[in-house]
Amino acid sequence: MLVSALLIIVLLVIGAGAATQTSDFPVPVETIQPPVNLTVGVQVDQVGMKVVATFRGGFGQALLKGVEISLITPDGEKQTQNLGLKVGDTVTFTGSGCGDQITGTATYMSGVMYPFLNQMMPYQNSYCSADYVAYVDPCEIIAASPSLKPDPIMDVPANKSVIIQANVDIRTIVVEFRGGFGQNIIKSIEVTRYSPDGSIETKELDNQVGSTVSFKATNGCMERIGADVSFMDGTKYHFFDEVLHISQTF
Repeated sequence: MLVSALLIIVLLVIGAGAATQTSDFPVPVETIQPPVNLTVGVQVDQVGMKVVATFRGGFGQALLKGVEISLITPDGEKQTQNLGLKVGDTVTFTGSGCGDQITGTATYMSGVMYPFLNQMMPYQNSYCSADYVAYVDPCEIIAASPSLKPDPIMDVPANKSVIIQANVDIRTIVVEFRGGFGQNIIKSIEVTRYSPDGSIETKELDNQVGSTVSFKATNGCMERIGADVSFMDGTKYHFFDEVLHISQTF
């Protein structure tokens, strides 16, 4: 079975859990979206018990000093290797096939270290011994919440286009107004956080470029953000609806 995910590294988070005992599995690692000019890509593949991490470059490649990748098994064994910084460089691990965790840390020329990678590999029945218990990701249950099903986006006329951006900074969701052709005829923008437990929270976003509203995430997995814009001519559009991942890389 081949599982592949291209992961954009997560920056600006300092520190990560280092315990590898079975009771602490998976190791807690919090991730956020990085600035566009610092993105670095790492691809993780699994075939049987072999796990391969491949460096895929990115805008922040020239600023990197090193990338450290670790594989942690459910019984606490941890393997760590340094990943080369040329596009296509790889490191290979022999895992357990029992839902291993892959983590990574990027070190920059400034000496600052950032955790960037946190991925759970699939459970392999044909390779994993019977005494292992497959890791069950609590985010799978949260992801099934009806509250996380986005509503359809409405088509906004080109002359009324509105642009917002939603990012996660650890457990804080920040929604920023980025402009658009309809900026000067906006009456109001309402941004709503939809939690998996059914609760909602709505705030009004100002229509000045750079204006923001923020929400505290209710869990470590995912939240949904929707936005509605009303114009001075009385029209209203549901123009934004996305599910944001909070502490895991998907």
